[in-house]
This record gives sequence, C-alpha cells and structure tokens, in this order.
Amino acid sequence: MHHLTNELQQVLKMTAKCLNSTNQKWLLGGSCSLILQEVKVHIPPRDIDLYADAKAVEMLHTAIKKWSVDEQELNKEGLYSSILSHYVLNDAQIELVGDFRISSNTFEYSVKVEDTLWTDAPEIELDGVQMCLTPLSHELIFNMLRERIDRYEAIAMRMREELEKHLPLLEKLVRHHWLEENQILLIAKLLEAPTLLRYMSKR
Repeated sequence: MHHLTNELQQVLKMTAKCLNSTNQKWLLGGSCSLILQEVKVHIPPRDIDLYADAKAVEMLHTAIKKWSVDEQELNKEGLYSSILSHYVLNDAQIELVGDFRISSNTFEYSVKVEDTLWTDAPEIELDGVQMCLTPLSHELIFNMLRERIDRYEAIAMRMREELEKHLPLLEKLVRHHWLEENQILLIAKLLEAPTLLRYMSKR
C-alpha cells in the first residue's frame, strides 16, 4: 500500500493550517483521502484535492491565494461542474473544488460538504494539524460515476470490512441523489449489500 510522502504531508499540513484559520468547512478528497483511510491505491498521490461548498470556497481560496496559479472560476467540462482554482506549493499541485456536481440525462450527484458529508467525515491529525476526509461512501459513488473501476473496487473492498459503519451515509446519498438503477445495482453488488436494492423502485 502506498503512503503519503513526507513532502506531500508537509504541504498538506501547511495548506490545512491556512484553511482551518477561516473556520469554513472543507474536506480532503482524492487519493490522499483514500490512502489515509487505508484504501489500496495503485498510483501514489501526486497532488491534493480539496472540496468545499459554494458559500465557503471564496474564503478558503483567499486563505491560500499566495500559492495560487489562477483565479477561481466556474468550470463546466463534460459531465462536471464546479468552482475551480489551482495552487502550487513546494512543487505539489493543489486543487480547490467548490460546489462540485456531476450529471447527465440519467443521473445527478452533487458534493454537499456541510449538509451531507460533514457529520460522517473521518477526522485525522497530522503532527497536530486537524483535517477531515471525504467519507468512503461518497468516494464509492463519486468514482463509480467517473467509471474509475480501479478506485471503486478498492474502496468497496475497504468498506466491506466495516460495512455497518458506512451504510447509513451511503443509503442517505442514494436516497437524496438521482442515480440510475444499474448504478444502484452495482453499488449493492460491490458491497454485498442487497438492502440497497430497495431504492431502485424509487427512481
């Protein structure tokens, strides 16, 4: 299993200190979040992905603007929509993603940090610096919608080890978002959780 390099941990701590000073809610996502939750990731992380709500993202951007390489902008590309900005610190790439949405004609999913994910977000500490991670239930759906098979299979394997811990948020996410029946079927199969199939009839 890969680990965060000392260099990336240092960047993460410096970034988190600045973001925490705003008292706004944000989450560490991507492969950094997965590794810190003991998910087997094939490629070691090279960058840092941060997620926040639309109302928080401007203050968070201001807190780390000294490392920015562009301005915040509404970015729409294919199925994805977000308020996006990029930063570089000690050669590490940082991406701040606000109000992230992924949608098509047949499904829609949005990242709601404060209203949905925050209470289930694992909290960790790196040398005294606190930060919260994107929950694995979110990461499973997110990577499934992105068709990242390597990611969602590894996430599901980790979730099955403590399934009862993850199911409440997962069921909430499935209920509150518009997903295709085949997507719900895949999630249920990956987690060996047939109880999720009851949400198929409500699409």
